[in-house]
Amino acid sequence: MTYIPEVIMVDILSRLPVKSLLRFRCVCKAWCTLISHPQFVETHLRQQHKRPVIGLVVPHSVDDPLHKDDLAVDLELHLGIPNKRTTTVLDSCNGLLCVVDCYYGFYSLKPPQKLILWNPSTRQCNHIPCPSFVGYQNCMYSFFYDPGSDDYKIVRIFTFLGKDKTGIDIFTLKTNKWRRVEETHSSVIGYWSATYFNGNLHWLAFRYGGYGEDERSSMVAFSLREEKFQEMELPSQRAVFGLRVLGGCLCVDGLYANDKWVMEEYGIKESWKSLIAFPYRVGDGSSWKLPRVLRFLENGVLLVLHDGKLVLCDSKNNTWKIITSYCSSAPYEREVGLYIQTLVSPYGSGDRLTGNQ
Repeated sequence: MTYIPEVIMVDILSRLPVKSLLRFRCVCKAWCTLISHPQFVETHLRQQHKRPVIGLVVPHSVDDPLHKDDLAVDLELHLGIPNKRTTTVLDSCNGLLCVVDCYYGFYSLKPPQKLILWNPSTRQCNHIPCPSFVGYQNCMYSFFYDPGSDDYKIVRIFTFLGKDKTGIDIFTLKTNKWRRVEETHSSVIGYWSATYFNGNLHWLAFRYGGYGEDERSSMVAFSLREEKFQEMELPSQRAVFGLRVLGGCLCVDGLYANDKWVMEEYGIKESWKSLIAFPYRVGDGSSWKLPRVLRFLENGVLLVLHDGKLVLCDSKNNTWKIITSYCSSAPYEREVGLYIQTLVSPYGSGDRLTGNQ
């Protein structure tokens, strides 16, 4: 039998999809030990960031094409969440999805009953303790990997009931506990999502003006290292929402003009650039629901969700191609999630990896 040096074997195996690696653990004890080792999981993760194999989490009633190609995973089937109409995918990071069993949007007045970290590729899931009740008028959650502390974190951002004041609760996977940040910010949160980028957590907020004054919108950044707040100016005072990271830049969506802006230089207002303006009619459908960009692909192509459809958008030629359809119940398509296929464990400890998506 020909001997293959371990370094070459690791290089070959780290380029394979997760489904194959899970099968290969049964070849022999040595391969099982190798593939399960945290160092190999990290090597495989780095390979996935270079050439990612993308997976899609969808509601139960999805068209056949994705399922036939084994690209889509049924959320409720594997997590046992009975009410798919209220299931929300908060975010994805290193192949892990953070899922809640309730719609957590702008006017969500109670904490979720289930909060789950899930790796759809390995089918591992970790039920996270839910945060304690606090009186708030709206709240949002965010999930991300913090390289400064080498830890996965879930953050709840909320506006206190009856006050123009925002507070923060942080869950860390290392401690498996929630804690309250002492400092607060004088603003009201808005519009669904918070996004981690450049060591800070970002979300959209506004302040109510005094008598005869208009409310003012801004982007709030919270430093995870210093636990301090700062404000950044938006590209427009028109209603914006849907803050996230696309193509290595912060991106916001316009509500009325339905356009997208990216911040090409972090923290510089003048660096906001208009990316694309979507028509309200996308593909062959029309709806009040707003397009959500999932990912930048090659050659200016965007992967977009709109009105229960997964669409490829060629931003240069302004052409659209519908890939598949599903039943959508949330206004911002939050029951659908995109992830890269990895071996990362949702339990942390020795299985947790460095890196970020």
